Amino acid sequence: MTSSSRSYALKSALAAAALAAIAAGCGPKDGSAAYAEGSAAYAARDLVRAAKCFDESLKLTPGSADTWLMLARVRMEQGDMEGASAAADKAFELAIGDVDVVEVVGQIAYLRKDTARAREAFAALARSDDAQVRSRGYCSLGVMEMSAIAGSGATADLAAARARVALLTSVRLDGRNACARYHLGRLYRDAFGYNEAALDQFELFVRLESKDGERVRNVQRRVIPELRDSIAKSAARRTGADRRDSAASAAALKKGDEAFAKGQFKTARLRYGEALQADVLSYQAALGLAKSWERTDATANGQAEALKCYKVAAQLRPSSYAALMATANLAVKLGHHAAAVEAYSRAMAVKPSDISAIDGLIRSLRKCDKPKAASVYQDYRSALPASRK
Repeated sequence: MTSSSRSYALKSALAAAALAAIAAGCGPKDGSAAYAEGSAAYAARDLVRAAKCFDESLKLTPGSADTWLMLARVRMEQGDMEGASAAADKAFELAIGDVDVVEVVGQIAYLRKDTARAREAFAALARSDDAQVRSRGYCSLGVMEMSAIAGSGATADLAAARARVALLTSVRLDGRNACARYHLGRLYRDAFGYNEAALDQFELFVRLESKDGERVRNVQRRVIPELRDSIAKSAARRTGADRRDSAASAAALKKGDEAFAKGQFKTARLRYGEALQADVLSYQAALGLAKSWERTDATANGQAEALKCYKVAAQLRPSSYAALMATANLAVKLGHHAAAVEAYSRAMAVKPSDISAIDGLIRSLRKCDKPKAASVYQDYRSALPASRK
């Protein structure tokens, strides 16, 4: 055989060997093919195959931070927290400060109940110069605080406030952070009982989430329909909701508006009362009645009646910032500080960066002897951009 023939045969043999190696999942000596195959398996949720490929890749390229990171993710999702932690630590050694590595280190620490290390990792992200990275950090800190909410009482209330502020900060930094929207929806639904605000966040989550995963399908098929059903049933349970006369209510409401515009507040009060009696779900009638009581009767009983009507208006339309703030401000005037906390808090859910609602909430929390929760919201208020103060 000539030299040329031997060279050709050798090249053919090497090519065949390389093809066989790739087919077997081993890949070339740099481990890149095994890494690519592992990534494809991970995307397809074949975690067993993915782990095997990443292990094979690391035998060839043990200094690859990306491969250690992917192996950490696979082990974490397999429930192998020890293996996940070891892989994440190796990735961290090779790529100190890498955002994705720090985030995974925090996630694994959180699942291992190593709260100190998890908080340290997420806080590092929250100090980033990149707004989107900071948003991710605050979102993770919010999720950590949510896990501390158990039952009721001051401790649970404080954890809920911390979780809320962290998630609101995350959303302020990156309004397209789908994960933050999802968890804020959960928090409003489960810890605060703000179903309407929760629904808004879950609907935003579905629009923003790019991955068609199980979480999105669950929110679309179960969470959102259940919230809408709960909101509808709550309205239907109001006394008189089964005998509404919309036409009569509209006629009385028109007369009430005309009288109020002329400064005839006592007449307006009568007409608004008729409108609300005809349709107990009329927000405009409840709000008009509240304003009329407030204008016409300065006694303690009269103002208490006005507050009651403002509360009804706010219940009928929880997204009404005006009704919530009127409720809160009158509650403060009457010394009903717990009611003021609830109304200001709901107003903040409608306008998270509104200084009037936040300041009112802080003052009312202090009146209710909840200085720690007040401090949480004070820190949030202080961090808002100057243009919103």
